[in-house]
Amino acid sequence: MTRRLRQLRRLAAVLSTTLAAGCLPYTVGSTAQTVPVGEVVRTSNAAFVLGGSAPFDDSTGTGGASSNFPSSDVEVRFGLTDHSDFGLRIPSGSGLVVNYKRRHSGAANPDSAGFASMWGAGIVNYAQHSLVEGTLIWSGNRTGQTVRYGGLRVMQTFPLDEVAVKDTPSLGAFFGFRWGTSDRGVTPELAIYYDKSALDIRKRNVIFVPSVTLTGMGFLGRIFR
Repeated sequence: MTRRLRQLRRLAAVLSTTLAAGCLPYTVGSTAQTVPVGEVVRTSNAAFVLGGSAPFDDSTGTGGASSNFPSSDVEVRFGLTDHSDFGLRIPSGSGLVVNYKRRHSGAANPDSAGFASMWGAGIVNYAQHSLVEGTLIWSGNRTGQTVRYGGLRVMQTFPLDEVAVKDTPSLGAFFGFRWGTSDRGVTPELAIYYDKSALDIRKRNVIFVPSVTLTGMGFLGRIFR
């Protein structure tokens, strides 16, 4: 019975990890600026993790599952000081990640250029793994209706269960622009990661993650109400 239970637990862990293959917070969706003191900003994003046998190809990996995955995160950020904020993110409904962003240069203005670092930790993949992450973000001054930004991100997961698979770090670069204001806008982004598949469901280790982040849109109020 014990052996059978272990087999069932291992199967459940593999299935949950496979289904959660797009559940890491690949999308950043924000500039180097932080949320003003005492204010709250809510965002959601829709993304697609593309990592088939050829970029943008809807093929299958060696495990027989689709190598491309949709992803959708929601996040709420709270302004702490004139140079820092705190965020809570739910990646694809499969976990919870908390993070802290600190702006190291640039004026306390949502349209000003700046440089920031962001550090986070949490639980992902339906509590199969813990996560630590670090991000560097550079952004420019507002030009017309847009603010351009880009940066680097590294993420590492750790098994929380003896049957959960082990993974290697995910290393990525991203760039995008925010159209609109800091509390109501649309932010397209493209990220490129070196992300080795722990389950060998992809033939390539490089993935592309196009996304769109919505800030301050009406339906988000119902999610966080």
